[in-house]
Amino acid sequence: MGSGVFGPGFERLAQALGGMPDRVPLVAQMHEFAMGWTGSDSSSFYTRADLLASGIIRTAEQFGFDVPSLGYDVYNIELEALGQPLVFPAGSSPVSAAGSILVRSRADLANLRLPTPGEAGRMPFVLEVHRRFREQTGVEPAIQFCAPFSLATLARGYAGFMEDIALDSGFAHELLDFLTERVIAPWINAQKAALPEASAAVGADALCSPPMTSPTIIREFSIPYILRLRKLCAVPVSVVNWWGESALPAATDLLDLKRQVASGLIRAQDPDVERLGVGVFKEYAARHGLALELGIGEQLIDRGPVSAIRARIRDCIERAAGGGRLILYLTSLSAGTPQDHVRAAIEAVKEFGVYR
Repeated sequence: MGSGVFGPGFERLAQALGGMPDRVPLVAQMHEFAMGWTGSDSSSFYTRADLLASGIIRTAEQFGFDVPSLGYDVYNIELEALGQPLVFPAGSSPVSAAGSILVRSRADLANLRLPTPGEAGRMPFVLEVHRRFREQTGVEPAIQFCAPFSLATLARGYAGFMEDIALDSGFAHELLDFLTERVIAPWINAQKAALPEASAAVGADALCSPPMTSPTIIREFSIPYILRLRKLCAVPVSVVNWWGESALPAATDLLDLKRQVASGLIRAQDPDVERLGVGVFKEYAARHGLALELGIGEQLIDRGPVSAIRARIRDCIERAAGGGRLILYLTSLSAGTPQDHVRAAIEAVKEFGVYR
């Protein structure tokens, strides 16, 4: 476990994955919030490992987060290494340059610059972020990567890739094969070689979520490639961030697919949890012996009021904390998220989440 101020938090999180800690732990997607709170500009924060690692750690310490949740613009790392130009908007993480699409045709795929794993683009930045984070916390966080479906969508453009799936599935699979075997797996393995203490690799694949996709698309164009990564990589691979249960006839239509690529944990988040209720997800996790991570949506944390934030967190805990194996997650704190709303969320978890 971690040393220093975050040692108890890392231990609490580890205990929650398998049982009942002293209270419900809280994690967050907090890198943009840390950028804003530390007064950094985007182009510096997402290119200087010292600023990002220390910024997240300092923010977590000052606000009283259980752990400093390490994050960055995960969807861009392999994409940029392939040659995609990025821009750094004020107050936001990097995004692809407008109108720039790497793969407009099969010819473009054949001509892509194959990145040197660990050396291309900002891959060295990611490795240095991990080194500094481990040095300052005593913990090696999970390796992160952009999952094949989302990377294909970004490289091809959403409309182009959806058209491929519908009209030229052979090309869609060709692109997924290339990205899985020649880009993502080598990058995961390069991270593992540089970060030997890392025990997991977690993929970001939100672009594969309903209603943007369907269970049929997920079964054919996402799951097989995540499972292939498990065979190709030197570290256990999982994906946990699909959302969209409330867009389907039954929540289990997506939860059963999530379970195939997760690893001991199911994440459910707003708007699905808000629409369907906590009980649907608690029952599913308990039935399958999984830890449950419930994501509180950014709209509530951004807009408040504090009373609504506290009431929502209390309700989630009361309905899902029984028996343990519960983690709460703030889904996306932006640079402009009100600081008093973040503090209120943290204080509510500490007040209501204690196991007696």
